[in-house]
Amino acid sequence: MKLISAFAVGVASGVAAIFLHHFAPPFGISIAIAGTFVAIWAVGRTFGKRIYKLVAAASWIAIFWRGASLGVGNELFIQGDRLGNIFLLGSVIALILAVALPAN
Repeated sequence: MKLISAFAVGVASGVAAIFLHHFAPPFGISIAIAGTFVAIWAVGRTFGKRIYKLVAAASWIAIFWRGASLGVGNELFIQGDRLGNIFLLGSVIALILAVALPAN
């Protein structure tokens, strides 16, 4: 059950981050990156093991990957512009820091 919860938190934070990163450019990216960090960090604090943070981070990355790839109608949620690149770099740094912090 903990794995499913960690997976769900990663998916939910990934979806929220994708929709927030274009909202009010400097603030939306900041909120998306901070929310990503807090969500992954909170999974580790709640469940007490780093493996759950890794599951949440992997599901977040899967959602990010899907948002950055072309859809059926050739639409993109995360574009390869300046905002998309800042979002990618900041989020990867936030994920690494959140997973690297102690779980308890």
